[in-house]
Amino acid sequence: MTPAGRDGFVVEFRERLHALRARLAATIDTTVEELGTLGGPEPGALSEDVARVTTATTLSTLEGQEKHELDEVEAARARLESGTFGACEACGRAIPLARLRAMPTTRHCRSCHRAMEEVRG
Repeated sequence: MTPAGRDGFVVEFRERLHALRARLAATIDTTVEELGTLGGPEPGALSEDVARVTTATTLSTLEGQEKHELDEVEAARARLESGTFGACEACGRAIPLARLRAMPTTRHCRSCHRAMEEVRG
């Protein structure tokens, strides 16, 4: 890639990752707020307590997933700044631009991703 092409690439993905980070941060804030609105158990309201616990568990799971995604965005931003963004962490080959645009936090090309999925079962 030419230096001018690389600059455009960096700018594009810097903007994409910034927007993704902003969306995730807003979603996490909303999830945390929703968790905060769940009150404690109330005497004699067992069915409401079960629903509250179920909702809290679901929201906590979502919060964990959202925070993991935010960590992946931060890792992608670090790779972008270090110049390793867009290279497969397994084989070192360039990840196709279409894949990066679809999943800007991806660390692997499709063939390495598929191979890892097969190993996981």
